[in-house]
Amino acid sequence: FPGETEKDFEELCQFVQAAQFDRLGVFSYSDEETSRSFALDGKVSAREIYNRKRHLMALQRKISRRMNRRYVGQEVPVLIEGRSEESNLVWQARMATQAPDIDGICYLGDFGDVEPRPGQFRKMRVTAAHDYDLVGDLVDDPPAEEVIAVNPFPIIASTSGRQHTHQ
Repeated sequence: FPGETEKDFEELCQFVQAAQFDRLGVFSYSDEETSRSFALDGKVSAREIYNRKRHLMALQRKISRRMNRRYVGQEVPVLIEGRSEESNLVWQARMATQAPDIDGICYLGDFGDVEPRPGQFRKMRVTAAHDYDLVGDLVDDPPAEEVIAVNPFPIIASTSGRQHTHQ
């Protein structure tokens, strides 16, 4: 941000180290003519913006890896998303704390004899942790198939549970 000094940036880095965020997004300031900050003095060079962003993300990557390692061996609920874009051999899922297209994901190695279905909530045992992603195996039984009885004659169905009699 215009006017951000090296001292300001170091203070931000110390705050990030102290806060130990589970997840953190870092965005580069961009000068837009329609924003009030456009008229401010003390613009930070593009190279410095890039270096500061890289430094801050390197700090967060170490924090994230350490935070993710605490999940190894734990069983966590996940939402099955489907086959991974990385490989058809791997499925992916998300914990409630992992936002799509922003945070890391969970890769599923072993899911047992029954292939999971997108949209299922399952339990995953975490077997490995990376900077932003987790790897694990499904450890619960898949949910029972929900069978919905279809009445071909809904007009004669009773909402009160009584049979209609005609006279």
